[in-house]
Amino acid sequence: MSRKLLLHAGLVTVLICMLGFLTVIHQAKAQIIFYIKADGSIDPPSAPISTPDNVTYSLIGNIFNPIIVERDNITIDGTGYALQGAGIDRGMNLTGRNNVTIRNMRIENFDMGIYVRNSSDIVISQNIIKNSAQTGIFLYQSDNNTVLNNELINDWRGLGVYLGSEGNIISGNLIKDNSQRGMYLTAKKNLYYGNNFKNNTVHVYYTTIYSPDFWDNGVEGNYWDNYTGVDLDKNGIGDSNHKIDGNHRDYYPLMGMFSSFPATSEHHVYGVSNSTLTDFQFNSTALSFYAAGADGTTGFARVRIPTALISDPYTVFVNGTEILHTTLPISNATYSYLYFTYSHSSQEVIIIPELPSFLILPLLMTATLLVALTCRRKYTT
Repeated sequence: MSRKLLLHAGLVTVLICMLGFLTVIHQAKAQIIFYIKADGSIDPPSAPISTPDNVTYSLIGNIFNPIIVERDNITIDGTGYALQGAGIDRGMNLTGRNNVTIRNMRIENFDMGIYVRNSSDIVISQNIIKNSAQTGIFLYQSDNNTVLNNELINDWRGLGVYLGSEGNIISGNLIKDNSQRGMYLTAKKNLYYGNNFKNNTVHVYYTTIYSPDFWDNGVEGNYWDNYTGVDLDKNGIGDSNHKIDGNHRDYYPLMGMFSSFPATSEHHVYGVSNSTLTDFQFNSTALSFYAAGADGTTGFARVRIPTALISDPYTVFVNGTEILHTTLPISNATYSYLYFTYSHSSQEVIIIPELPSFLILPLLMTATLLVALTCRRKYTT
């Protein structure tokens, strides 16, 4: 063997050894784990987690390690900070837990974003979970949990509900761009509604021949970007069911994306629309938001309003002009369902209770001014 060839072989060997050494160091670093202990303490104490009331655990900085939860009856609030991994481990691990809420957190680059096993009354809400090597949220032998208003994007599988997990509610989630399955299901007797399925390789995959799940709440189902039905009766719900697989149907498929807006701490306003809905505001008298779409196309909005906020009858304005709307027959003493259409580009929508005509213009001007001031403050800070 030539001297030059020996030199090259030696260099390759050194590089391989260095790569292996760095990999070991990287994996060892990733294996450092933070704990929320059963006694309420945080281990290690240096973790960027604050718990002033010993019940709510709030992130005060980004965390680059997994968290194992060993305590019940607590809330873990990400406060917008990130939990980031290195493609391995479980970002949040809840095994044998009860009554734990995980909210407002960005969880990225773990093997599984949130792992829930043998646990109940867990609430996973308003989190963004991205780039999980296996699954964004994983439920295993876990009953009566709620997965609400999360974003599950660029994962291999967005959500897995496995073996013996029953009575779970999966609602209001954006399940998008998942490379293998949006949802991977082996469990049964769970409720899925108000979710948005968009650009997944396969939206939903069942491993069992038949699993008696529910894909609507009797009023609204889910948004499927591959639904081909029509809405001739103009209520925001498809006139025909959506076939999920050979055994499952969504009987109330949504004609537009589902959105949820917190009007107060107790009440949310829900929208179904083919527009992009933004800048939602509620000022105790009027609801307002912006609806945007491609110029020249027709937009629609199906809005569910808690009557505790404002009650029927309503007046709807689009860019300051009153428009006709339909109060849908499914409305009741608790919720009013409104349906209306408009022309796209970007439109400001304001909904107020029906009032005497001499009060409508001043109230509308006041609501518009409040929205403008809020938006101006938002974009100048």
